[in-house]
Amino acid sequence: MDESLIEKQNGNFANTVLPAVVGSKKYSIIYCDPPWFRGQRMMSSNKNDRHVEASRHYPVMKKDELCKLPIKQLADKDCAMFMWVTDSNLDEAMEVMKAWGFKYKTVAFIWNKKEKSGKQVCFMGCWTMKNCELVLLGTKGAMTKHLKSRKVRQLQDAIRERNVHSRKPQLIRDKIVEMFGNELPKIELFARVKADGWDIWGNELENDVELETSANNGR
Repeated sequence: MDESLIEKQNGNFANTVLPAVVGSKKYSIIYCDPPWFRGQRMMSSNKNDRHVEASRHYPVMKKDELCKLPIKQLADKDCAMFMWVTDSNLDEAMEVMKAWGFKYKTVAFIWNKKEKSGKQVCFMGCWTMKNCELVLLGTKGAMTKHLKSRKVRQLQDAIRERNVHSRKPQLIRDKIVEMFGNELPKIELFARVKADGWDIWGNELENDVELETSANNGR
């Protein structure tokens, strides 16, 4: 998302001017890593590996702001949504998914984070040590008819990039393609890299989806 559309205040998005999607392209696969507002500090078990709130790395959005994004306009009549989330904000993720027109189905993937050495990544949580992130799956329409494989495993080990905050592994995109094939139109929202075969929308790259601003979201 273009930061010029947003007035950033206190680490959040405030007074959001909602974007309206321009053009008629629809997508059967929507993959996203929303910039969740968490407002808390996390620390690794390694005292030299400190993790501060996400707002220091990129603009974040609260649940209600995410819900108002016009994602419904991107989705084809049959569409699968893959959404990154941490276990601490599962309830918010369910609300956002519903607001975007999708019914929650399952946890599609669990990213078991590893260091290059093979050592397990662990973060201090409020209750237990954290070592994974989740990808939820929601659908609209009849997406099961588009499945190419039901043998893709939920648990996926992948190395995290220590020098890039919150970057997700290419492996998950590959597994989505393994599930549904490479023919369906796909888009990644809040994208931080441009992957082959995927359209993108985000504030760090040149977008494939054009947005225009409107105070009433085009209504």
